[in-house]
Amino acid sequence: MLWALAEVCERHGLHVQNYLSRSCFVPRHGGTPLAASVRHLDSWLMSPEVCREIFVHGSRSCDLAVVEGRFDATHGGDAGGDLGGNVRGGSLDRLCQWLDLPRVVVLDVADLDACRLPQRPAADALLLDRVGDAAQFARLQTRLESLWGMPVLGGLERLDEFRSTIGQFGIGQPPPRKLCRALGDSLARGLRLERLLALASQRPFPDVTADRLSAGQRLAEVSIAVAYDEVFNCYFPDTLDLLELQGAKVRTFSPLHDECLPEGTDVVYLGCGHPENAGARLAANQCMRTSLAEHVFTGGRVYAEGGGLAYLCESIDLGQHGGSNCRVVPMAGLLPAVARRRADAPPPAPVAGSLAQGHRRGEGWSQLRGYLNRRWELTPTGPLTRYAAEDGHELDLVGSAQAVGSRIHLNFAAQPEFLRAFFAPHPTGAALSAIG
Repeated sequence: MLWALAEVCERHGLHVQNYLSRSCFVPRHGGTPLAASVRHLDSWLMSPEVCREIFVHGSRSCDLAVVEGRFDATHGGDAGGDLGGNVRGGSLDRLCQWLDLPRVVVLDVADLDACRLPQRPAADALLLDRVGDAAQFARLQTRLESLWGMPVLGGLERLDEFRSTIGQFGIGQPPPRKLCRALGDSLARGLRLERLLALASQRPFPDVTADRLSAGQRLAEVSIAVAYDEVFNCYFPDTLDLLELQGAKVRTFSPLHDECLPEGTDVVYLGCGHPENAGARLAANQCMRTSLAEHVFTGGRVYAEGGGLAYLCESIDLGQHGGSNCRVVPMAGLLPAVARRRADAPPPAPVAGSLAQGHRRGEGWSQLRGYLNRRWELTPTGPLTRYAAEDGHELDLVGSAQAVGSRIHLNFAAQPEFLRAFFAPHPTGAALSAIG
């Protein structure tokens, strides 16, 4: 539905900014190849003031902002807890309250009881999914608007032949243009776009009092090399914005294609990605692996998350993913560990925990919050510094020399004290004390 809406808006010259209601990376989201990078909000990680600032910051140049997720009736959210507890993470309902957002429910009508409607959702409008034909849409529109008292803004047909192909996309792969055009054609036939835009515009934009995304010079002396290519591309856009707003020199490089790091790099930032999709090619780029090793041995720092953490290890074990002849693939070798990929990994899990005793630097360092990437598991092959204090989670945040790897995705825009400690200038050899 969101892909179809983005396509229709594009045809009308409207720029859409998508937000996820949780600060984690998911296999599918409403972003399209023509849209801006998807941004992230989170009522569990962020205060209302920070959510408003990030929302206003990311929406300042768009025509329509869309926050996507599941409402609490089917999802749950906002629960707290520790690394071993039952933590559910951010809540779309809570964001709707904080940002005063109108609620639009996507209702799957294929399995509706012909004689009995489900309970009326707490929403301002409806979009109908899997509609049989124009006649059925007209009947449902009349019935739902009269009984539920909310407008039906449009409907998307079944399009079974297109829906069946979605599961064949690679994880994180945007939808192809052919699919977006077909979805847009279907939705455009009955979409009341002006009504939708009026609904989105009827409330004033939220006031902003926080200043976490204001310009400054705290990182003016730091040059940060961000890994970005078809393998490593999962970042929080607000984190990258914050690095530049604080004066850092941010440049990109490709572990897959480049032979060396950008000249003058102080910190290498390896975001999440899918090294399992190009394991042999990453292993074959020995020049980049040598450049990373020289960077660390001469005092440079490296921070990596998720798939980036797997790339820092001595090797990755792909199980059946890589085939019988390339099950174990050598990687950068900066962390003495093997990263094993779980083909049946559950979704990212919200976690809250503390840093191990003796690895703390200043006020605010006792707690961290993020979403645990459970696609990769580590098996140490040598000594690793372990920073997470909770039993059973010692390998979620680890380091060796100047390299730090995390299975927890951290949105630094929500926790700027961590951003300053990971990326701020400090004397050579102090990287581990900077996160401890």
